[in-house]
Amino acid sequence: MPLLTLCIVLTVAIWSLLLYVVLVEHASPAEWTFPIIFGAAAPFILLLYSFKRTYWKTVVNAVELTDKQFPEVYELYVRIAKDMGFGSGKGAMSNIPRLYMTDGSGTLNAFASKCQVHKGYVCINSDLLEIAYRHNDLSGIGFVLAHELGHIKCGHVSAWRTIAHPMANLIGLGQSLTRAQEWTADRCAYYYAPEGKESMMVLIAGKHLYKQVDMDEYFRTVHNHKGGLWLKLENYLSDHAVGYRRMEAIKETEEKGWDVHGKML
Repeated sequence: MPLLTLCIVLTVAIWSLLLYVVLVEHASPAEWTFPIIFGAAAPFILLLYSFKRTYWKTVVNAVELTDKQFPEVYELYVRIAKDMGFGSGKGAMSNIPRLYMTDGSGTLNAFASKCQVHKGYVCINSDLLEIAYRHNDLSGIGFVLAHELGHIKCGHVSAWRTIAHPMANLIGLGQSLTRAQEWTADRCAYYYAPEGKESMMVLIAGKHLYKQVDMDEYFRTVHNHKGGLWLKLENYLSDHAVGYRRMEAIKETEEKGWDVHGKML
């Protein structure tokens, strides 16, 4: 939250200063007034365009999950969404976001976004969905779905956060802001789908071998690598926590419960 607040304050300050100079100080010729005002409003216009463009680019090449299309996963998704309060709140929480599957082409990924200012959706790659069916691991998919719904619930795909990202990138905190949001979404998943947390090893070992990883031995070898400067630097430069850090946080939840925030460095 401090990172987001800083970026929003700086963004609003720059916009306000720009409008003050144009409208009050008349520092620019009159013919430049409209272009400058339009330029200040452009991020909002581009944001609305981006929401719609990304949504339609996704859904025209996707399969929507329903109670008749991959019903086992959809039923799990709806249960988690309702537990989070979707369908009974206001704004983004007023309905259960639609769930889509796209061809992953070997990529293990999922994302949450918006199709309207107050309406989100979740998309999961087919390679991740294979885990539920070929490896009989619905709990692992539940963790992923809870993570993505957490992004929507916590406002990570909101207009203000999206607009704040350029400023975050400008001051060198873009990756850190995204990484902080990922940790928060993980905490949502720890709370609403804790039984699937160890399945996140799939992001490190792959969808065919992740169940064969000896977790105790994995953590033993991880701890043999001292958390020095290079580990901190790599984590800082990543928009998602590196595998070491993410699995450490998952293990920590076994002792401290769901409210664990992983290391930013």
